[in-house]
Amino acid sequence: MIVLACIITFTASFSGCASVSADRTSAEKLSVVPSVIDFKGVVVGQKNSQTVKVTNSSSDSISLKSLHVSGTGFSLPSAKVPVVLAPGSHLSLSVVFDPPAAVDESGSLVISSADLKTPIRIPLSGAGEKAAPKLSLSPTTVNFGTRAIKSSASQSVMLTNTGNLALSISSVSVANPEFSVSGISKGVSLSADQKLEFRVWFHPTTGGKASATISLALSAGLAPIKLAVAGSASTSTSSASSLHSVTLDWSNRSSSTMGYHVYRGEAQGGPFERLTGTLLETTSYKDNNVIAGGHYFYVVTAVAEGGPESPYSNEVAVEIPNN
Repeated sequence: MIVLACIITFTASFSGCASVSADRTSAEKLSVVPSVIDFKGVVVGQKNSQTVKVTNSSSDSISLKSLHVSGTGFSLPSAKVPVVLAPGSHLSLSVVFDPPAAVDESGSLVISSADLKTPIRIPLSGAGEKAAPKLSLSPTTVNFGTRAIKSSASQSVMLTNTGNLALSISSVSVANPEFSVSGISKGVSLSADQKLEFRVWFHPTTGGKASATISLALSAGLAPIKLAVAGSASTSTSSASSLHSVTLDWSNRSSSTMGYHVYRGEAQGGPFERLTGTLLETTSYKDNNVIAGGHYFYVVTAVAEGGPESPYSNEVAVEIPNN
């Protein structure tokens, strides 16, 4: 930009020399961000939008006379003109792409004003793609092997949305009460490429083999995702059980504590059964009554003088070896 300096006196008439500045281009007067809009992979039947910020970068007000979008599938639903932008002010526009078919499309956003030398054009592009809903499980089957009766064991399963549509779980069903799930429930939704880790539990109550199918029903009328699970329970109380024990140690900074109680459960989060008949005066406990292959969860409480018992401590999980 070129600026000419001129001295003007008001005691005499003059012509010719006045404040002079170079004419600015349309792009210098209006800043448009982003300068290119690309809608990558929008599923047919769905819409995607991007926000465009138009800023008046000049020192004069600019009246936007026309906002126009061209190209199949592109629209500017909330734009209203004319609108006047004061210096430094901005206008946010929402450009929408609604592909009618699984093809590539192109167009432009055109901003026109009598205050601009030429209209400003923002290139638009987009790609439509067919809907491909899909969820996958890893692993696809779960086998717990042989566990002790009344023990509890879990394995991790990863659910991944490998399609291009958001999907939600409409129900979770387990055909056998000796198996259960945690970390997933009705209403859970996964967007494209999103992952969810949940756990499958085995709680054998009788000896012998057990199996079940865990079914995850999906929204949009899609076929359920099914996970086959199996395990077996042994009624044997071999001497291997006597080879194992669990020793707990903890710390407590409160000087008002009179003693402690230890609780054990067979599932994460309880319910818990108290193991100590009387208050422990030490900060350790050894549990010798465990079964090979068992899975146990322990918590500790502190009892103050006068009898109030504290909430459960943090939970500790212990898995007993099978032999």
